[in-house]
Amino acid sequence: MQMQDLAKFRKFIHKSDSSPFRRTGRGILFSFTAHHPKGLYTVSIKPAATNEQSRNVIDIDLHKRLIESNQQEYGRLYDLLTFGTPAQLQTAMLERNQLLEWLSQNAEFGYCNTKVDCNGLSPGCQRCGDGVWSCLFINGRCNGRCFYCPTPQDEDGPPVTNGLVFKNAGDYASYVAALNFSGVSISGGEPLMTPDLTISYLSAVRKRCGDDIHLWLYTNGTLLTADLCQRLHQAGLNEIRFDLGAVRYNLKKLRLAVGIIPTVTVEIPAVPQDEAQLRLKLVEMAESGVNHLNLHQMRLTKHNFGPLLEHNYTFLHGEKVTVLESELCALRTVRFGIEHGIKLPVNYCSFAYKRRFQHAAARRRAALSVCKADETVTTAGYLRTLTENGVNYSEAAILQNPSYRLPFEKILLETGHPLYLERRPLTPVMELSAIERETLISGHHLQLTARYENIESGLPEYF
Repeated sequence: MQMQDLAKFRKFIHKSDSSPFRRTGRGILFSFTAHHPKGLYTVSIKPAATNEQSRNVIDIDLHKRLIESNQQEYGRLYDLLTFGTPAQLQTAMLERNQLLEWLSQNAEFGYCNTKVDCNGLSPGCQRCGDGVWSCLFINGRCNGRCFYCPTPQDEDGPPVTNGLVFKNAGDYASYVAALNFSGVSISGGEPLMTPDLTISYLSAVRKRCGDDIHLWLYTNGTLLTADLCQRLHQAGLNEIRFDLGAVRYNLKKLRLAVGIIPTVTVEIPAVPQDEAQLRLKLVEMAESGVNHLNLHQMRLTKHNFGPLLEHNYTFLHGEKVTVLESELCALRTVRFGIEHGIKLPVNYCSFAYKRRFQHAAARRRAALSVCKADETVTTAGYLRTLTENGVNYSEAAILQNPSYRLPFEKILLETGHPLYLERRPLTPVMELSAIERETLISGHHLQLTARYENIESGLPEYF
């Protein structure tokens, strides 16, 4: 393979965001089958005689691949979705760029420019960003009917986190301690539909992990009472987050928590048609004792497909389908709060942040548990292994049960609860020159390895 081809191959690895690849051909033509969560595709690389030919040797289009992935996810329903025209997307990108430019001068960006404003983040958000947070879904049922909810909310089952089931509160507390989490959230469903169960897990974690761990809870607030607030406080709850969208932004139940639970946060999706009402509510929230407002970008799933379709939103392609107007609404709201001096920190938690940082954190936790002395855990959460002439990457996962297809080890929590650590190879050895090897060791990343070393920066392009 000539140097021009190698450089282009490295560019492909960086841009494609693919999973591991393997060589399938020999001789002058090199063919690689790249593994991606949505399927396989083959890339052929030939020696290039000129730079112009070199630009065409890799026949792959990232946008096309993601669009095909979105089409596969929704099947025939995909044709019902309205995606932006080139002119609409250009106009939206222009508005977003102007908002980001203004915010760059007046707010703080963080986490590879996927989150703004990072001035005044809640304690829970800080732990999420640091990758030291566990979210336990205490139940799968909710008494709300929020049109934007991305999950079914009608499922029965035991408490679960990252695919790990914990039927016993003590086992979960032991898991939290073993992995050195400094933050735990309780979500659902609606956690207050099972108040005794919720409080038992909060109490167990507080008892096992002490005062240093930050505990918070997500709720729509409809079932909250003054007595229940006291019980949550006694169980050690530090922060309570209200989805006010479930109650049409009514703060009555939220006020019950003010002065009882140390931190009161509102966390809602940025609903475009509610933008004017949300602006009016910012002052009321601040005056009512709300400490933080978190806004999310709305995303499409099969569970909210019908309701979101009825609102005539403009959808965006990507790793998952998201709502264009929701992101612009969130960014405008952050700017509005700053411009008007409202004493309420507003944070836009983008889908890109959630996708990149929360996934990297999960990988990193498992990787640190199996990392050998001659290995390095990268920022993106992968295991890097340097050899005499190259580098290869793998990932680790914490599982309820092993797959038995890959190497694993059994670990026992202090309560005797078993978990399994599985190591998954991602790449073959990628050859490095002596200079490239030293560059990687010194902490300067290569385009060839960027996919496994770095967390991608910035909000994604609209397409």
